[in-house]
Amino acid sequence: MKYIPTIIFVLFFGCTDDDLIKYQADHEIIGKWQLEATKISPGGIVDWSEIKNGQIYEFNADGTILLSRWEDCKAPITGTFAIEEELLSIEISCSSTLYQPSYNIRFEEGKLILGFIGCIEECSYRYRPI
Repeated sequence: MKYIPTIIFVLFFGCTDDDLIKYQADHEIIGKWQLEATKISPGGIVDWSEIKNGQIYEFNADGTILLSRWEDCKAPITGTFAIEEELLSIEISCSSTLYQPSYNIRFEEGKLILGFIGCIEECSYRYRPI
């Protein structure tokens, strides 16, 4: 019983934000990515639908993100991001509204694939490096 405060202290303070930033600095997501296709299923099998002039995400090694557009926000839109295992979390603020989307993240053939968490069917977005 006397070790519980020590265990809680170690669990709470054992990992720092510096560990996350170091991981991001070496991560392959760092750089600019432009949306090139979506795969949004209304309930059946779908293929990729090409997007022209898709939005751009710029992921920086310090954990910040710059977006070319987001919903009704005025560009440039800035925020932060974090990656844990295969989950990308983004936090941006626009017009007094805080957005915190989370995506499953994977890379295929040099492309970034983000899968929106919460979709019953497939909701994937494919980005190319620029």
